[in-house]
Amino acid sequence: MTTGYVDDNLIQNSTLACFLLTIFVRKYEELTARTTSPELTKVLLVLPATWNRESCNAIKSRNFSTSLHTVLADSPGITHQFQERLTAFTPVSCQGLNLACATGLLRAVSINDTRCIAIKSKSWPRGSKPTSVPSEMIQAAERLASWFKDAHAARLYSQFLGI
Repeated sequence: MTTGYVDDNLIQNSTLACFLLTIFVRKYEELTARTTSPELTKVLLVLPATWNRESCNAIKSRNFSTSLHTVLADSPGITHQFQERLTAFTPVSCQGLNLACATGLLRAVSINDTRCIAIKSKSWPRGSKPTSVPSEMIQAAERLASWFKDAHAARLYSQFLGI
């Protein structure tokens, strides 16, 4: 019996995306005392910022209290070719979100006619805790949650895309 071609990179990337986006949403909701969930448009900015080595390294070590504006001004490499990264990572972000929703980690919700991503399960399913996710990516995703929680999506896109 032939099972067909399995793209291991697609599976690994989708799993990593699933974990990073779940970590981001968990931290976002924790920081807002579980009163709000991030808009889908905010979630789509996470992977382009965390999967780029220069961007991730510039973000991971910054203080949570430092403003995003300051971080972007101090590290212009974060926004370098961000439009291209956003375009490239949107499909894998969607794959990661689909996996997270299918496994019960996240769920899509509509809040005031805006599509948001929320935590569905308060704990990681047995055997699925993301122990192999690089710590620098986790740190970067958590810092992004801290900065994104107080910003409008349009403002974030303007800052990251330089428009």
